[in-house]
Amino acid sequence: MLFLDDFMGRSASQINAATFGQFFGSLQIILGRFLVLQAARIFEQPNPRYPLRSIPSAIALLQRHSDRLVVEQRPGLIRALSRAGALPQELEALSDPELTRFVAEFFDRRMSDSHVEGMHNARALQALKTVRDKTVAHPEGIGLDQLPKSTFADIDRLVALAKAFLGAVGFGYLSTAYEDDNGHYFMSSDAKRSTVCLRRLLQKAGVIPDVNTHV
Repeated sequence: MLFLDDFMGRSASQINAATFGQFFGSLQIILGRFLVLQAARIFEQPNPRYPLRSIPSAIALLQRHSDRLVVEQRPGLIRALSRAGALPQELEALSDPELTRFVAEFFDRRMSDSHVEGMHNARALQALKTVRDKTVAHPEGIGLDQLPKSTFADIDRLVALAKAFLGAVGFGYLSTAYEDDNGHYFMSSDAKRSTVCLRRLLQKAGVIPDVNTHV
């Protein structure tokens, strides 16, 4: 969704010149609403009434079962934590339960006011959830100017945090690689497929230039 919206924004002048602006403008509104729903859902707090698949729920699970969880890929987990800002020398001597509790606290602080980065993420997330609750999920008679602002840059940072968490926990505990040692997220290429298809469609329609035939 982020890739699609970014591409349409960068191609807006050509799209408008081809008189397709109204269609793609409506599509961007739909994508924007879906993006708000999806981004907020990733960070939904655990609910005692039903299980949720979210980062806070996963953090709660790590905390609750830290004494029982086995770190399958310790070096890989430490490398992932290092890429996210942890100091590797502090992690080497930790037992599996201690390392698991560190992972839970490390990412929890990055979503709370107790951490410099977390303060910004917490505010961005609160703004995102407010927009979701009051304009997308349950539309209220309230103007957008009365709501806190959440930018695409804020969402990018939250998504980057989600990728870092999944990269660390997925490999460390499940031996499933979601990123390489340079921090390249493997599933990003899948997310770009719709954007690639749209670019080809607009090129074939003559709306945007074909980069393969232009220097």
